[in-house]
Amino acid sequence: MSNLLEISDLVLHQLWPNPTDETPVSLQEILSTARLEYAYQFLLLYWKEKREEGSFNMPAELSTEVELDVVNNEIDISDLDIMSRLPDSIWLQNIGGLTCECNYVKSNINQSQLLCEDDSLPETWRPYLIVGKKIKFPKGTHSNKLSIIVANSGKEIDENIEVDDAVGAIVRNRLMEIYGKVGMEDKTNNTQGQT
Repeated sequence: MSNLLEISDLVLHQLWPNPTDETPVSLQEILSTARLEYAYQFLLLYWKEKREEGSFNMPAELSTEVELDVVNNEIDISDLDIMSRLPDSIWLQNIGGLTCECNYVKSNINQSQLLCEDDSLPETWRPYLIVGKKIKFPKGTHSNKLSIIVANSGKEIDENIEVDDAVGAIVRNRLMEIYGKVGMEDKTNNTQGQT
């Protein structure tokens, strides 16, 4: 298995065999693109798996756990780098940690309005709704700080993370497509005297 740094370095040296500080694209730029492309390609692979196998599990390397303050029964998530385009808000994988102290169940605006206070949930179960850049808790929370696990957009992926060879090959090919179109410098200097 290779990692994103090795894949990025390979692409850099394939496109510019002797890179210098004059090379139009740096290794860091390619690596940044590789992280995002890896997250996207992994997501496509998992969507395919869900379609074919019937289940979907978020890859661990795309999961981030953070602890956030609850203010007025809301958590502000505007500063999180999340993969928000996932269907049914599955980017939000867990609220409250992996213990059974209190279970948080996803609701939506229509369900909340239909059920009002009669949701028949046990006391240790509390509903939440995602509204824009906030997670709202109509029945409050068990703590003023909650741990949440989200799917990140891939920007925080470590450059040394080992990647599946099949996904790594796709990332490499995509990087070649993206950076192979970068214009090369004209070193002939034959534009003098032209009007």
